[in-house]
Amino acid sequence: MTRADYPRSARLRLRAEFGRVMREGRVYPGAQCVVRIRPNEDGCARLGIAAPRKYGNAIRRNRFKRLVREAFRAIQKDLGAVDVFVSPRRGLVEPDLDLLRQDLRAAPERAHAPSRRPRR
Repeated sequence: MTRADYPRSARLRLRAEFGRVMREGRVYPGAQCVVRIRPNEDGCARLGIAAPRKYGNAIRRNRFKRLVREAFRAIQKDLGAVDVFVSPRRGLVEPDLDLLRQDLRAAPERAHAPSRRPRR
């Protein structure tokens, strides 16, 4: 892996950027993670990851983050101009790269599907 695969421009770095996705993004719970998506003006997909201490020790949290970054790299070109925020599901024991990739790929597809609930 090189830095070119995951450049700074593809990351959410500032607290304000994370906050915007948390406030304005739509939530899509997946099998392994919860994905929040918000359209951005930057023209490329950007990723932010949060693995709280409650999830486990540093080894578990870092493994989750590594796998999410790898899944994001694989589908980054397909996502379009969105900010993606990912956190692990409660009770997730062992993250799986294929399932994380499916969760990340399914969220934008669901974002463009018509909503089942009427908006108030």
